[in-house]
Amino acid sequence: MQQGHDCNIENSPGLSEKKYKILGFLIIFFALLIRLFDLGERVFHHDESVHASFTLKLLETGQYKYDPAYHGPFLFHSTAVVFHFLGINDTTARLIPVFFGVATIILLFLLKKELGERGVIWSAFLLSFSPSMVYFSRFFRNDLIIVFCTLATVIGGIRYLENLHSSKRYPYLILAASSLAVAVSSKENAYLVILMFGAYAGIYSLYRFYSDWKKEKLSLKRALFRKSSAIFPFLPEILLSGTLFIFIVMLFYTSLFRTPETFFSIVERAFSHWMAMHRIERIGGPFYFYIPILLVYESPILLFGTAGIVHFLKKKGKNASFFLFLSYWAVASLLLYSYLQEKVPWLVVHIVLPFGILAGAYLGDFFSGMPGIRQKNLSGIEDPNFGIDKNPAFGIKRSSVYTLVTGILILTLIISLAQCVSVNFYRSMEPDELMTYSQASPDIRELMEKIGGFNLGPETLKIAVVDPENLYWPLPWYLRDYEKAAYYTKPPAKSEYDAIIVPATYRMYEVIPEEKYASYNFSLRPGKEFILYYDKKLENTYEKRRS
Repeated sequence: MQQGHDCNIENSPGLSEKKYKILGFLIIFFALLIRLFDLGERVFHHDESVHASFTLKLLETGQYKYDPAYHGPFLFHSTAVVFHFLGINDTTARLIPVFFGVATIILLFLLKKELGERGVIWSAFLLSFSPSMVYFSRFFRNDLIIVFCTLATVIGGIRYLENLHSSKRYPYLILAASSLAVAVSSKENAYLVILMFGAYAGIYSLYRFYSDWKKEKLSLKRALFRKSSAIFPFLPEILLSGTLFIFIVMLFYTSLFRTPETFFSIVERAFSHWMAMHRIERIGGPFYFYIPILLVYESPILLFGTAGIVHFLKKKGKNASFFLFLSYWAVASLLLYSYLQEKVPWLVVHIVLPFGILAGAYLGDFFSGMPGIRQKNLSGIEDPNFGIDKNPAFGIKRSSVYTLVTGILILTLIISLAQCVSVNFYRSMEPDELMTYSQASPDIRELMEKIGGFNLGPETLKIAVVDPENLYWPLPWYLRDYEKAAYYTKPPAKSEYDAIIVPATYRMYEVIPEEKYASYNFSLRPGKEFILYYDKKLENTYEKRRS
């Protein structure tokens, strides 16, 4: 009954090949549109401005030195290329995350054999407007690169094992190795991905070895020899893929082999820094930190992803091992990131990805069995009662179950879509949003408009920015064209600047004449209030220009 079906539902009624392709195209187009629309409107976050400034330095001077506090080099190098060809602004800086965010949706279509056509469509649909996936696809950080590379590594690994005795396996091995290398070149949580997947592979391999050993009734030494002999023919290609992995990693970390680095020093610095951050709980939070974010923004993915874990672990079939791995990936991600004491909203996307795939697979399987339709489900088993309008165990009509699930689905989809639109286009800089951790204030736009209106331009305006903690970002990014802008931890001894920006607690009128300098209050980000003091002669010119 299962032969030739490969656990998909492409022959089921209601979803022809043409409809599948049209729906797929529409979802991808929608994902791209919602990520690109008004992309530069939100003021740069502190981290975005630091990353953009590093990228600008790399573009202008060719200098790059790895610092694990600011993550890996891939984001800087790839965005430098974008800056070179498309110009330097907030919008172009965010194009790389947009690209990888949309590319992640496209990758899902390579899992048609495992998820079925409906499962792929549902997964792509859910992740296309996932509030967190959209928000951080429009955010100049590395996390969507890691999300893409994680999924690409999974797909490459699955297809490699599937074609283990065919020459078709080589491209998939290259895909897995290069994706993992780009992940390691992007951000240090790539090591968590390696740890998580490596642990699963190790446990699963030991289980298979133990099962085969007991079944074949061989001595332990003989069983080990047979397994080693089976692996030996694949060692050359595994070693070559490892060489490719190291080559790509070193290519970026050495800035195209221009900076002296060693692979071991890179790994050692990454682990030392982030283990220290975990120990001191630099950005700590409760174990349940990500649960409220998932409940508020990702209710359909969390709810139906959890249902998918229960649903597929109860089923048996050709795809049982895939869904076992997918369930492990989802639960392990949630537990691992909940444990680590570096709690920030953007890490939630690494939890959303596997839960989103599970949710899509579950919904695809569930609705393929609507009343009146008899067909195979995702486990590859034809169920003659799948869709019959009764449930003898509980006395509940199957149609009532479908009505209930459909109602819950519609309600959660409406909530999630509303949250997506709200947090990305209306409240993207609101401090009380769970997604907007330490987001810079929209006051920055007004500040730059005011400074831009002075009669002294970027070449001549002398402006000092003061903060004892050096946390004046994103101002250096927005003042990047002001050649005489300078940054201090305390006000300069000589008041020779046309303008000075200081924390609101500073009593600048005790050191500068109030009759000469006007003031302008603004918020840098939540809890960081600043004041711009500027020569009143500049204000007169500014007011004349405005009128």
